[in-house]
Amino acid sequence: MNNCSIVDFEVQSTCSNVVSTSLTSVISFVSVSAFVGNILVTAVFLINTTIRTSTNYFIVNMAVSDLLSAFTNWPLYVMDGMLSRKHVIDDPMATILCKLGLYSRAVSQAVSILSLELIVLDRFVAIVLPFQSIRITRRLRAVLMLFSWIFPLSTLFPYVWFAKIVQEGRQTFCKFSSSWNTMELSTFYTVGFLVFYFIPFILITVLYSKIMKCLKQRRPMDQTRQNTIRIQNRQQNQIVMKVFISIVVAFFLCWTPLCVYIVLVVVFPSLFAKDTCQLFLGLFYYVFPSLSAAINPVILFVSSSRFSNLLKEMFTSLFCKRCCRSGRISAQRQIIDLQVVQP
Repeated sequence: MNNCSIVDFEVQSTCSNVVSTSLTSVISFVSVSAFVGNILVTAVFLINTTIRTSTNYFIVNMAVSDLLSAFTNWPLYVMDGMLSRKHVIDDPMATILCKLGLYSRAVSQAVSILSLELIVLDRFVAIVLPFQSIRITRRLRAVLMLFSWIFPLSTLFPYVWFAKIVQEGRQTFCKFSSSWNTMELSTFYTVGFLVFYFIPFILITVLYSKIMKCLKQRRPMDQTRQNTIRIQNRQQNQIVMKVFISIVVAFFLCWTPLCVYIVLVVVFPSLFAKDTCQLFLGLFYYVFPSLSAAINPVILFVSSSRFSNLLKEMFTSLFCKRCCRSGRISAQRQIIDLQVVQP
């Protein structure tokens, strides 16, 4: 859950332009990469009906949530004054972006983690309980995907209500600033951490272990056609699970530093007193969460031959259509020229 906005930060001196420019460049590159990568994943899925499996529906659901995060990450960073920059965006637009930025980041993380849970549940049923897989109908899948958005959008709405621009010295920050007391805030963040981080991590770990144990079980190896199909299905499931665990590891590696940083700032604020450039805040709040969204498409296209081949086919098709269109236009112009030349 995105809760680092409760921490107070004070910049004691003007930060070097080199540091500011470098961090801005990194955040911009990661945000653009995440946006382009997840657009490509979504486009490949929509264009090709052959990969519209139950698991891929949940993967694209996660890609859409990553798009939301990538789309709002850079504007939120530009608006924030943590590096002693002048505001590029002023009120009331700054307040609107503050509210939508914090809210969308929290929702994006929640939808992503719920999508990972749905993927592992889908694989668990298909591999460990294959006779129950018929119960996962299109209607049920649509309901689960809808729930993965409705639940975060409703439970995390306090970010829209309480997020605002606050002034601290010469700088302004976008923060979650509510009238709740310490107990209410602690309860809100603790429940969010359990629901959108800790419990999903345990659930994914347990179910993944059971799935891999089932896949590694030895079965009689004969030459029957049925057994050959079964072996191919098992190999395909192993590939899918490798892609899945890579995405899961990347997700938790990128989001865990933010949680650790928040705890350290609250418990040991003196550790970051000399960080006048707020590098840790910039890295853990902006870079690492966006890095998760940027890495996922790379993992998918590198690890999945189906996605990578379809991506190549998509670009090839677009290139051929453009060349053919240019060729037709050129041919039409030549015909027109010949008609003009004729007496």
